[in-house]
Amino acid sequence: MEYVPLFALFAFGSIIGSFLNVVILRFNTGMTLAKGRSRCFSCGKELSWYELIPIVSYVIQAGSCRECGSKISAQYPLVEAAGGLAFVAAYVMTPSAFANATSLGMFVLTAVLLCLYVVIVVYDIRHKIIPDLFSYLAAFAALGMIGIDALATGSIGPLRVAGGPALFLFFWFFWKVSKGRWMGLGDGKLALSIGWALGLVSGLAALLLSFWTGAIAALAVMACQRLSRKGEGIGMKSEIPFGPFLVVGFLLVFLGCIDMQSILAHLAL
Repeated sequence: MEYVPLFALFAFGSIIGSFLNVVILRFNTGMTLAKGRSRCFSCGKELSWYELIPIVSYVIQAGSCRECGSKISAQYPLVEAAGGLAFVAAYVMTPSAFANATSLGMFVLTAVLLCLYVVIVVYDIRHKIIPDLFSYLAAFAALGMIGIDALATGSIGPLRVAGGPALFLFFWFFWKVSKGRWMGLGDGKLALSIGWALGLVSGLAALLLSFWTGAIAALAVMACQRLSRKGEGIGMKSEIPFGPFLVVGFLLVFLGCIDMQSILAHLAL
């Protein structure tokens, strides 16, 4: 029976994930989020409700449009699944999520933060830019988490509050020195919420992990392209979106996937 709430949360989160897809595809295009039914991008057919069931419709239709047979991007079910996992993770990471108003508020803000990170990751991969609106909303959600912690414990840790500005200033410094050539300031605005959500010490650990995972991923892609002998690919001067790796670093620390003691020991060296 303990899996029932997890399944219900995943199902609800996947519905939210469907909306996140709409946000990702329509943001900054002039299209509104509330109006206009979803359509096939190839033939323009308006999709029926049974073609919009998160994940399930994609699987039943074998990833193609029922009208014209054109392939549907795997982004749709992946984002829907990510939305479901975001709600499950928020529930798991929030003790007694529905026991009282404080824990419920923490659960909601955590789910909102994770969903915003889903949007940021996919949007950054697609467009190589992180819109300020998403970063600022994530920062407000992280600040709200600090506020709820303060209500629950009666105090606010100074390192928790300092985490956001410290991580932002790290990116601001390199952005300023390089005049935007080394990295964009959008990564710093994203790091603001990461620092507030994790605190200074854990935020620095997440930052270190993001650089490690980013470097490993870039080298792996370069090696695969060399082996496949393709023409132009990722090189040392290529523009690689760093936002996804920041989120990966955050998740590794936030979900406890990494031994924090070893990371902190590395930071102390």
